[in-house]
Amino acid sequence: MPVYRRVLAHAATDPARPAIVHDGAVLTFGDLGATVRARARALAERFGLRPGDRVALLADPHPEFLLTYLAVHALGAACVPLDARAPAARLDGILRHVSPAATFSSGGIAAGAARQARYSDLASATGGTADTEVPAEAVADILLTTGTTAEAKAVVLSHRALASAVEHINAVVGTRPGDVEVLALPLHHSFGLGRVRCVLACGATLVLTPGRMDGARLIEALVAHRATGFASVPAGISILLAGNGRQLGRVAGQLRYLELGSSSMPVEQKRALMRLLPETRIAMHYGLTEASRSAFLRFHENPDRLESIGRPSPGVQMRIAGGEAGAGEIEIRGDHLMSGYWQAPERTARVLDGGWLRTGDLGRTDADGWFYLEARKDDVINVGGRKVLPGEIEEVLLGHPAIRECACVGVPDPQGLAGEIVSVWMVPRRPDRARPAFSELAKLLRTRLEPYKVPRRFHWTDALPRSASGKVLRHRLREDA
Repeated sequence: MPVYRRVLAHAATDPARPAIVHDGAVLTFGDLGATVRARARALAERFGLRPGDRVALLADPHPEFLLTYLAVHALGAACVPLDARAPAARLDGILRHVSPAATFSSGGIAAGAARQARYSDLASATGGTADTEVPAEAVADILLTTGTTAEAKAVVLSHRALASAVEHINAVVGTRPGDVEVLALPLHHSFGLGRVRCVLACGATLVLTPGRMDGARLIEALVAHRATGFASVPAGISILLAGNGRQLGRVAGQLRYLELGSSSMPVEQKRALMRLLPETRIAMHYGLTEASRSAFLRFHENPDRLESIGRPSPGVQMRIAGGEAGAGEIEIRGDHLMSGYWQAPERTARVLDGGWLRTGDLGRTDADGWFYLEARKDDVINVGGRKVLPGEIEEVLLGHPAIRECACVGVPDPQGLAGEIVSVWMVPRRPDRARPAFSELAKLLRTRLEPYKVPRRFHWTDALPRSASGKVLRHRLREDA
């Protein structure tokens, strides 16, 4: 059953249950169902939208966006969630590429948008439509990736893919009716939007928080709403542990689950989180926009596997292809995979082959079926023909007490001899304290790594550039090196 129909089914079976909480207001499943059906009718009658049309929605953490998102699905149209804070030039480019039949937002819209409207234009909608029979393979979402490269891709996801992802995510994370989840993730991205679908599809309550939350405000929200779950990217957990780690203990007794993902996380931070939340199911996922949450690692159940990205999710297959001695490119197969990239058949053919998705991630697996991520193919540094994985350098540096975060990239060798050299950017753990000399860090690395892997350039920075989903934007570091 499509996700939107699962959500609407709760309107009939449990209409009084809270569905969405925002700014003190509670929207029940009954109200949600009536509103979504009325908006689907308004989209068709007032705006002339039809099944198969593409509808762009500028996403913000407000029920208006989610109600319209579900209404687009109920109409049988395809939703294109966009970052409301993106520069106008980027939005114009996306809109030209996807060519939506209409674009909705809370406020102003990029100049290139055709058929512009506000969510408030749908607020007075009444009446409703019967549940639409939407084919499982029909396009549900077109998501713009926020990966580590400069080039964004428009990922096409079917209703089957969304439903399959909800099934295996909820099976691992354990969200269930009666749960209350505080959500502080961007809603135009696969992680945040995926949490919305998982929570509402199982009849749990979603608490939307405005804007970016600092650690203290997040703790207060978890306490105030008696939350049983939340989700975060590792960068958010890093900030939380640095400033409010002890405060997290306030909610240890009430949190049933915590989902993590979208980027890597140091093992020591994982252990610190386990100590603070000893009874919480902490599940960290591995996946892509093209293949949502394909593998999971549950910390407390697998404390000796914290360096792994986990095992495949239920119903998902993973393998290592094109490598030797157990190492190579990670490939994924399952009903949750994308249908392809929008209007990019050649690009699609390069990554989808015989039902398998080539991820572009290099990894390995062991005899027990655990997978380990080594690097993105694009991130591998070529030093004089020798391959260097950024992660092995970063792991050593993160063991230094003065370094909170770091990222390595390859940049052209200024002498033209080695092709590339290693350049590293580091965030100090305590900006107000003295930092180790670069010579000290180089000496530390030489005790653990081959000489050619030692960075030739060291940089301190206040923060690493990240995407909305928390991934380090290594191409930006290459540009600044």
